[in-house]
Order: sequence, then structure tokens, then C-alpha cells
Amino acid sequence: MHYSPLFMPDPKEKIEDLIRALEELRLHVARKDLAVGNQRINSQLYFSIANACLRNRALLLYGGMGANKTTLVNLLGSSFLSLSFSEVEDQMVTGYPEQTEEKMVGFLDPRQWMREAEEPCTVLWTPWSRSRWKLINEVNRFPGGKQNLFLEILQKRKISYAGQVYEPGDTCYYLTMNPEFSATYPLDEALLDRISVCVPAFQPNFLAGLALSERERDVGELAEELPRFTLQEFDSLPGLVAQKEIEPQVELAVLCLVRDFTLCERAPSYDKTQLSSARPSRGLCAGCHYSGNPEAICWQADEGLSDRVRQDLRSFSRALAYLLDREADLEVLKAVAPYVIWHRINPIRSIIDRPPYYGARKLAFVAELVEKSINRTMNERADMNIIFSRAVDGETSVWRAMEELSIFDDPIARLDFIPSLEQMR
Repeated sequence: MHYSPLFMPDPKEKIEDLIRALEELRLHVARKDLAVGNQRINSQLYFSIANACLRNRALLLYGGMGANKTTLVNLLGSSFLSLSFSEVEDQMVTGYPEQTEEKMVGFLDPRQWMREAEEPCTVLWTPWSRSRWKLINEVNRFPGGKQNLFLEILQKRKISYAGQVYEPGDTCYYLTMNPEFSATYPLDEALLDRISVCVPAFQPNFLAGLALSERERDVGELAEELPRFTLQEFDSLPGLVAQKEIEPQVELAVLCLVRDFTLCERAPSYDKTQLSSARPSRGLCAGCHYSGNPEAICWQADEGLSDRVRQDLRSFSRALAYLLDREADLEVLKAVAPYVIWHRINPIRSIIDRPPYYGARKLAFVAELVEKSINRTMNERADMNIIFSRAVDGETSVWRAMEELSIFDDPIARLDFIPSLEQMR
């Protein structure tokens, strides 16, 4: 598809053209595995595009070899940056133990040693460092020490080498990861927390295999037929996404969801992120009256959630709502939340190892926890939410609100609302 410079379609229309072209050209053929209300979409494709509509978020595609992880990201980069497929491929970095910092981010310019005057060191930054589309391919083939490099980049949004600092500006970050093999390394928990969304990439099913067998031309050649975005269009996407307002009940559901995973009666300040050796899986919850209650989430996962989860839930709910041309409502949040959370937590084995999960369906388990939390917030918690909000707004006394909240056997009421109101006395 070719666009005249005299007529530039709205970026949203061009994104829809891109989605159609990827399927028609057999560049991404996959089942629609994610339901958003009554709409069905392919999670791998839509989350990857959603990340392209945001900035300074990181998306991890997780799956076996040949699941179209790296190729899809490079195809999208080719389209959104208006570069050839090979140019985008040349910009990515790929993990292996011998990979060096110099090959990835930059190296000292050897010509400067011939200069007589004392000048600051000059670093020749690599194309990956300078690019606003950064793909870290097979990230778990980097040893832990080298993973720290990416942790620093995602955290500071700056690249440092030899005392020099490069700021690439607002960037789209992508990572790919294979399952654990003999040549892979565990990902650091701090790095995982800075990955906004983790999406499984599945092998083509039978119908997709038939469609792919009909593709006779090279991927790089087919990529030239994808829509191309201008720099202005690409830069406009975060602003267009930001125009999507988060509904008040979604804001409430987001906060309660994060707190459901994080609150713990036996943790310092009731904060599970403070735990180290003591964990639910190691007997922390023995004898607690919430333990074993299927509606209580606190005891079913070892980790709490950081505030980054709240930010990522809001950002990707907006982005997905923009792509689907709908409100950022509870249905969107229910679709987004499992992918934002599942790589950040470890469910206790006594639950995840049982049917219907069999130790392998972690995403499905987290999706059920998300559903429970949101439904509980919108239903059983309605009264306690009203009591708390009225006290905060000064419509009722703090003492009366605390007394009314004390009858709710809910971790958020007991461990969050009441302590917060005590500070207001």
C-alpha cells in the first residue's frame, strides 16, 4: 500500500491498514486468543502495536523459537520508523554470553588518541543506542551481570559509557525471550518489574501453517509493502492514546487490584514487597484466617506489586482502548491486567500445580485472580468504598467511618482503609 504525501491518513487508520497488511501478506497469521468484551484479537500483535503507541514502556514476547517474536517486532519497526526491514534488523542487539558492552552501546573513538589537545572522550554510539526503537533479542541469553545494563537503561532512560551519557529520547522498548534452555539465564526480578507487559508468542496452528506455506516471497521484500508512518504520525501516537480517559471505576479497580496482591497482615507495614525470606510459599500464611480463602488473593502469590504495575495498567488500558476504538473500561482492564502482572509474581505451587493449571498455565491462573479482584471491588466492596470515600471527602466523620469499616473482613478495609483514616484523625 502506497500513500501520497498530499494525503496522510489518520495514524489510527494507518494502524488498521498495517494490521490487515500483516495478515494479507502472511507476515503475521495467528489465532485471536484474547477477548476484550465482545471483540477478539491476537494478543501478540495488539500488545506489540500498543507498545508502539506508548513511550518508555517495555514489552516482552515470550515463546519458543520460530514463534514470530523477533520478526514481528522488526516488521513493526520497519513500518513505524519508515525504514527497510534490514535496517531495523541491524539495529537490534542479541543475547549471548560473549556479547560485549562495546558492541551493544558504543566504543571510544580511536581517532581521538591522535589529537594533541586535551578534550573529553568521544564515544561512537551504536545504531541501537541512537534508535528510538530498541529490541533486545533473546534477553535471557545474557548473563545476569550484562542484564544489569538493560535494567539501568530502562530505569534511567539514559545510556552511559566511559563517563559519557547518551539520551535517546522517548523510546519503544521490546524484548524477546525463549523458555529456559541450557544456554539461558534467569531474569533478574528488578528487570522483570521494569518490563511493562509480557505476552506469550505461540507456534502457528494448523490453519496458520497452511497460510504461511502459501507465502513465497522473502519477508524483507514483503515488508516493503507495509504502510509507512511519518515521523509526525509516529510522534503523535502517545498524545492520541493519552486522550483516552480512564473511567473512575477503572481507576478504583486498578488500585484495589494492586493492593489485593500487595497487602499482607504479617508483612512490615502490611506490604508484601518488603518480604525477603518469609513468603506465603514458605509458611508465612500458616494460621492466617485469609489463607485458603479463594476470594483472598494475598496468600496465593509470593510477591506484592510495585506502583509501576498501576502505571502500566493505566497506560496499556488506554493504548488498547485507542486501538480498538472503545472506552478504557473494565473489560479492557480485565484483558490487559493478566499480561501486566503474570511475569512479576510466582503463584504458590500448591495451587498452580493442580488442575486445571498443571504447573503450566500461569497466565490463566493470574487472569482468574484479576477477575476475582475486579468483581469483588465492583460488588462486595461497593459499600466499604463509599464509606471510605465519604470520610476522605469530609462528608462523614473519620471515627464513624472507621467503626463502619471494622465490620468488613476484607484486607483492603482492615489493612489499608482503616490505617489511612487513623492518620487523618
